[in-house]
Amino acid sequence: MLTLAHFLQTLSTYQATGQEPAVSRVVMDSREVVPGSLFVAYKGEKVDGHDFVMAAFEQGAIAALVDRPIAEAYPTIDLRTSEPPAVPLSASTPVCLVVEDPITALQTSAKAWRARFSAEVIGITGSVGKTSTKELTHAILSRRYRTFKSPGNRNSILGLPLALFDLQPGDEKAVLEMGMYTTGEIATLCDMTSPKVGVVTLVGAVHLERAGSMENIVKAKRELVEALPADGTAILNKDDANVMSMAAHTQARIFTYGLSNTADLWANNIRSKGLEGVRFTMHHNGESLVVQVPLLGRHSVHTSLRAAAVGLVEGLTWDEILYGLRNTAVQLRLVTVQGPKIR
Repeated sequence: MLTLAHFLQTLSTYQATGQEPAVSRVVMDSREVVPGSLFVAYKGEKVDGHDFVMAAFEQGAIAALVDRPIAEAYPTIDLRTSEPPAVPLSASTPVCLVVEDPITALQTSAKAWRARFSAEVIGITGSVGKTSTKELTHAILSRRYRTFKSPGNRNSILGLPLALFDLQPGDEKAVLEMGMYTTGEIATLCDMTSPKVGVVTLVGAVHLERAGSMENIVKAKRELVEALPADGTAILNKDDANVMSMAAHTQARIFTYGLSNTADLWANNIRSKGLEGVRFTMHHNGESLVVQVPLLGRHSVHTSLRAAAVGLVEGLTWDEILYGLRNTAVQLRLVTVQGPKIR
């Protein structure tokens, strides 16, 4: 169970007493606070989270990570000192935990929390298709394993640490979406999560203004496969030259997917079935299977191949993979609604 002791022990020399209050949720938005939350005061370009610490406490937060004292009305513990903090902890009395940088403290604490669990991490990155791939991969892996997934699009150096605190004992796989604005961010996410499998969708000119060049975007996305261990697997898009260039930058095994018959897992005979989805033939190691998924568009074939590739790498049977593909509850950004028939 996540308690305030985890943060104190991770960020200071504090020795747990076993009486520390439980932390129900870790949030960065005061509107998401529920009783027992820990609030992280993030200072952005337009909003300073320190201005909302009082509001978070009023809504039931029991602690806040801050970089300066907020108000005399609440106890303040300075974790920047080398001395173990003397902490009169109580769930009914919120406390401000002063650190050098709340986001660095959040990431450090999230990394320590992830390290408590043996769940194997599957990281997913790319310019598009991350969320749908994550959802479909989760649907497939859940056929056999207790599988965690990062919620929504919490894929950044701010969002993913928050998601990690939802990991629980017994989780066997964790499917995590990893996004970036510039180089170094995915490397930070990998340092926090220790992925064993990495999936790259495709590389496009997304965040080009901030990254500076396509070369930098490729370099940034490549950080996922660079972080994989020698016994890991990099699942790469055979149809994207930028993605395939990453193969030379990883020690992990390479598994490719795409529409080319030179890929390890490939598809052809693609047919739209209207609102019922798309049908195609999938090929791997001499086997061919016809599958129809309830997703729209040709790009959904690549999404399906990526998720199926993870299933194969994780040792699932074709029956398990096909069931996950056919019965997915993936939410599309474009939602179709059956209208009245025109006679």
